[in-house]
Amino acid sequence: MIPKLVAAASLLLLAACSQPAASTANVASLNSSGASAPSSATATSGSTEQPRLRMDMSDEEKNRLFEAHTACLKEKDPKGTGNGPGPAGQRQYNEEAWKACASKWPLPPWEMDSKNPTFADNWHKNVQCLNSRGMKVIETEPGSWTYDGEQTLSAEERTKIENECQQEVFGGRK
Repeated sequence: MIPKLVAAASLLLLAACSQPAASTANVASLNSSGASAPSSATATSGSTEQPRLRMDMSDEEKNRLFEAHTACLKEKDPKGTGNGPGPAGQRQYNEEAWKACASKWPLPPWEMDSKNPTFADNWHKNVQCLNSRGMKVIETEPGSWTYDGEQTLSAEERTKIENECQQEVFGGRK
């Protein structure tokens, strides 16, 4: 099973694909892990830097960034389906649109970016935290874990634990 982080990003992308594009505001990186964050990225049109999610962003702020990416895809491939798999299981938008809009796809929060030198160690601490609170998980690689056997906690309890451990290890709110 993929970790909640990857699932959440997928859900945000799906949600962004079904909503109209909205204007975006400048977004700066948040650095709560002690590592130096790369320069702030903006989500405004004409930006040469990729936008970056922050740990303390609201769902609305995140959606605006994903919506900017979707708006770009729609502009570059007006015939794209935008909602579900394309014909014969192909992508929703053509390859050229994906390439042209790649710079608008939001990067993960710096604290959870594999390029952050403290990420692997912090991810290991996150998995330890999950296990110490009753979840049965195994770290498969930095940024990924899988369940280790049958879970005795409810989905709501696991989500609460994941959010608490993320806040404790990586910072931010939720």
